[in-house]
Amino acid sequence: MGGRAVTVGAAMVGERLRPPLPRTRDDVPFDALHLSNEWLTDVLCHDVPGSEVIAYDVPFHDRGTTSRAALRVSYNEAGQQAGLPHELFTKSSATFQQRLMLGGADVLEGETHFFMTFRPRIEMEAPRGYYSKVDPRTWRSFLVMEDIAATKGATFNTPTTAITRAELEDLLGNMAAYHGACWKSADLAVLHTPNDFYRNLATLVGMGKRTAVGMERAKSVIPQRLYGEAARMWEGTRRCLDVATNQVPETLLHGDGHVGQVYRTAAGRMGHTDWQGTMRGGWSFDYAYLVSTACEPEDRRAWDRELLELYLGKLADAGGEAPGFDEAWLRYRQGVFYPYSAWAFTIGRAFYQPKMQPDEISLACIKRVAAAIDELDSFTAVGL
Repeated sequence: MGGRAVTVGAAMVGERLRPPLPRTRDDVPFDALHLSNEWLTDVLCHDVPGSEVIAYDVPFHDRGTTSRAALRVSYNEAGQQAGLPHELFTKSSATFQQRLMLGGADVLEGETHFFMTFRPRIEMEAPRGYYSKVDPRTWRSFLVMEDIAATKGATFNTPTTAITRAELEDLLGNMAAYHGACWKSADLAVLHTPNDFYRNLATLVGMGKRTAVGMERAKSVIPQRLYGEAARMWEGTRRCLDVATNQVPETLLHGDGHVGQVYRTAAGRMGHTDWQGTMRGGWSFDYAYLVSTACEPEDRRAWDRELLELYLGKLADAGGEAPGFDEAWLRYRQGVFYPYSAWAFTIGRAFYQPKMQPDEISLACIKRVAAAIDELDSFTAVGL
């Protein structure tokens, strides 16, 4: 990691002094503020003879886990007649911290695989993608996708926003659609597994140690029976990810599908966004992550079994091989450890890691997931 930090840092010095100007789709832009009409034409117009980009604007940009920007594109008459997309959104790894975090976790390629390979063949509510590429040496990445806030009137959920049962059921139907469409697909081989992800996080960004710090910072929302059990929670996470890798049939996984990664369209549909963590593995990985972060403890207790029955039926309808309820219930109980660790890691970050979420959001998720671990007896489910 130290060697990669030097390589990435040296590359970024050059990029800051003289930002590279992209001209063809083989070039990976530095960020949305450093594009060119020529590059945008090659990316967006290559299937429409005579079309070209004549201007673009960046009305909004900010930074978090990635650097994000709205992008508005103008075309010549040929491009306008073809209806080429003009309301776009970009994501890039423009800072040193972003590249070390995302490159070290080896998740930079996730959205490239999702948007370029899987998304075009799935009937689901999710943005369309137009370009995604990563420079493996510098961990510079750039993604161009549909700006669903503009095209669909989407509003984005946060973990502190209440979600209704009907909305959660719609999300589970959307999840079942992409799980079923990619069930045991040969194309999944290009993706990492949850175990690959665990090794990267454990060795390169010290996730286990950061989750222990996170437990201290989130002490006020952790059940008494779990507080002080940081080592067992981390071991539960290891076992949880091994189950998702080796004991459940493979399908496409969102990989980071907590309730803060969803949106509502103006038409009332619920969808999934932010596919950076795309992986391959067992359905229960995504299911447990969404349900455990979306539901306040009292709602989860009331809805749990019926939600799982609904999902299993939708999965079978979409082409997946739905397990029996008892097996599915066990996989769900096993699956809630990773959601806990993901949020304990987020609030327990070190000074050199980007602040991915405000503390109040981390605490809201930790409260829900820790209650699920406690009430579902998840330690027993993974043999601890």
